[in-house]
Amino acid sequence: MFENIAFFQSRHGSIKMAWSSFKSDCEKGVILFLTGRAEYFLKYLPFFKRMNALGFTVFSLDHRGQGASGRMLADTEKGYVEDFDFYVDDAEDFLKNTVLEYAGKMPVFLVSHSMGGAISLLLASRCPDLFTKIVFTSPMWGLIYDMPEFLVTTIVKGACRLGFSKFYALGKSAKDYLKPFEKTHLTQSFENYMRQQKFVTENTSFALGGPSFQWVSESIKAMEKLPEAAEKVKVPVLLVQAECDTVVDNNCQDFVASKFVNCRKTLIAKGFHELLNEKPDFFEETVKEISDFIDF
Repeated sequence: MFENIAFFQSRHGSIKMAWSSFKSDCEKGVILFLTGRAEYFLKYLPFFKRMNALGFTVFSLDHRGQGASGRMLADTEKGYVEDFDFYVDDAEDFLKNTVLEYAGKMPVFLVSHSMGGAISLLLASRCPDLFTKIVFTSPMWGLIYDMPEFLVTTIVKGACRLGFSKFYALGKSAKDYLKPFEKTHLTQSFENYMRQQKFVTENTSFALGGPSFQWVSESIKAMEKLPEAAEKVKVPVLLVQAECDTVVDNNCQDFVASKFVNCRKTLIAKGFHELLNEKPDFFEETVKEISDFIDF
């Protein structure tokens, strides 16, 4: 599994960016898949295999500061990014230097989850002619907070100005990934959740805890750009929304979705945030929606 991980060097800070490809035996198209915060592409092998069976080869990378990619801080479990655009730059370099080179004349599709949905939307607005279709699952186009958003913004900006940008955001810690299943509300699959928890405890270099003030600040600034970015995307878009999401804001998703020229939304009733890591019935429904949308 790990021997197939390759690396390229980011243009920002010489960070080693981990990536891999998952080949289809009957390929007719290529998918660039972007994961969420604190994730790693190896988490999505079951989904990749389903796409492979449809004829799609999948390329994916671990974002800077997580998964098998390099970290920017000595505390490797702290969620941090200097500038949200660095995520987009890394994805753009991967797309243009690796994915498109492999794809040749085959169509390229963009599929993403959560934070990857913010990165991929900004990427698509930069490269509007490079993708055939785009899929977002539970995209991070707005976050759900424990307090009013204006107060969050005030606290985060103040913390960064006072030199606490690299500290954990309020209520977050290094061991957030070890929370009991009942307190996560990410997935309703106990088996899947415990499998991922086992993976990061056995492979501690992949572990990532809560976000820093800097990550929150950069994410807020990035999400403010998304409505305008959506207006630049002309290709067909599928938004797969989790009805019971407690991580990202579905109302914000609806607003951004209204800015696309061609967007279809499907709601996974009773689904939690991690639709591609959910119980079998929710997972299958999500995969079917994606397959029906991109298959040809």
